[in-house]
Amino acid sequence: MDVTFLISNSTVLVLSGLFLITTAAVYVYLYFFYVDIPKIDGIPEIPGGEILAGHLYTLGNDHATTAEAWAFKYGWPVFQLRMGRRRAIMLNSFEAARDWMVKNQAATLDRPWFHTFHGVISATSAATIGTSPWDERTKKQRRVVGSFTTGPSIQKLRKVLHMETCAVISSLYYDSQKGRTDIMPHIYQERLALNLMMMFCYGTRFSSVEDPLLVQILKDASTIASFRSTSSNAQDFIPHLRYIGGNERTATAKEVRGRRDQWLAKMLDNVRDSLNLHAGPKKSVAEMLLADSSKDDLTASRCHQSINSLVIKILIFKVDVKTILGGLMSGGFETIYSTAIITIGMLSTLQGQSMQQEAYEDIMKVYDTPADAFNLCLTEEKSPYVMGLVKEALRFFPPLKLLPARQTFTEFVYQGATIPKGVLVYMNTQAINRGMFLLADQNLDKETYGPDAEQFRPNRWLGKDHGIPPPYHFAFGAGGRMCTAVNFSNRVLYALFLRLIISFKMTESKLSPPNTDYINYKRDSTESTSIASEFKVNFTPRDTAVLEQCLEQAQDELTDLLPGVAAEPLIR
Repeated sequence: MDVTFLISNSTVLVLSGLFLITTAAVYVYLYFFYVDIPKIDGIPEIPGGEILAGHLYTLGNDHATTAEAWAFKYGWPVFQLRMGRRRAIMLNSFEAARDWMVKNQAATLDRPWFHTFHGVISATSAATIGTSPWDERTKKQRRVVGSFTTGPSIQKLRKVLHMETCAVISSLYYDSQKGRTDIMPHIYQERLALNLMMMFCYGTRFSSVEDPLLVQILKDASTIASFRSTSSNAQDFIPHLRYIGGNERTATAKEVRGRRDQWLAKMLDNVRDSLNLHAGPKKSVAEMLLADSSKDDLTASRCHQSINSLVIKILIFKVDVKTILGGLMSGGFETIYSTAIITIGMLSTLQGQSMQQEAYEDIMKVYDTPADAFNLCLTEEKSPYVMGLVKEALRFFPPLKLLPARQTFTEFVYQGATIPKGVLVYMNTQAINRGMFLLADQNLDKETYGPDAEQFRPNRWLGKDHGIPPPYHFAFGAGGRMCTAVNFSNRVLYALFLRLIISFKMTESKLSPPNTDYINYKRDSTESTSIASEFKVNFTPRDTAVLEQCLEQAQDELTDLLPGVAAEPLIR
């Protein structure tokens, strides 16, 4: 017998055996160990899904809309699915979101760790408070931020809100040639929101919408926000994608991280320099945090702590400062401008013009003159209609259609199903904020917001008997990880909308009207932040003399209220 044949045959048998063993091992791993949490009994699961990706790619480019369609198709307000190797729960109804995030808030206040956002974007600076896993440090940081966003603290920001809303009104007035030309509102709302957070955090602002750094920060912030999106970061859910064939997303993350670190460090250094030069009350969050750190270091020295423990304490505090300031900058301003932009578009439509008139009449029931309304809206919220407009804007056009994932912190029971610790939980605000799902008999139930839930209608919020329970909508999340700046954001939108309505009649451009469909208005369905596609609006002054009088008075006031702050003239 040929020895060569025997050797070859033996080799084939060995290789075949190894192949079968490897295949069996891979199968056992994928079936039993690949997914982090087994299927949860008692929660329906979306059919199908790929062996590695699960339902990740089936969700398409617009995860919120696909999930909403699945909820309608199957009649499931809550369902489970697989995001690659992660087991996830999707909440699609108002009551389900209340059950999970309010009634069981202690069990759902954790956040997951993701490779790209936490491992790459946040590698040189701690993750934001809103995205950090739940621990004692996150709890402490939230308390610090919460102390800066209380009612009295917000009143202290009146001067800044006064300046930035006046800057928007003035810029729209003059850049549109006093209403003679249509204008795109996007950059003005973006600068408003960014300046508010920069003044709040660092005591500085951009005095021009054409400032190159302003444009760069807005671009970088949008890119960084995309790394929180479920539809653009498959490598977070399918681990081998981080290593096989290169990863353009990782390269982009490192690039934008470098730029962000530079401008954040520069702003903090500027505050540190001014802190050393000037005594007196501390106005910005950075000033207060840096001043507190100096006191803590002194106390530490007096307590004769070891050099090592003192260094560790200082390093920890630096990380906390970066986390707090970075979180406010990256998350704070996007909430405001994305909703503000599309609401202006909605108000400019034929339907919206009647809302403007209703709002104007309601405002004038409360105030003697438009000038009184213009000035006093900073310190009080007396127009029920404008308050309803803010709630409806956040309900119908939430800043994020799919909120960043929560993660269960402890095991709990939901409608007889045991929900394990560590499972991802997504709030689909696009579906939740319309309060709709399919009942067993397939009748569309508009449970929370009434039979006109698919309509944009501020009137639904008028009167104390509107019947919508707290938190009214889920634009800011809910429960233990609800956005800490909710009161501040509401106040900003109230003052902005009231001043716009008092100052202008807004009408849509015939050549570039807004798309106000609750799904299709987004410029990019894969982005986490719901920024509207481009459109133009005509801002016709209601009364030129009154408007210029308000701006002139504001300019005189702000010169005294905010000395040394770079500000453009409100009267040109």
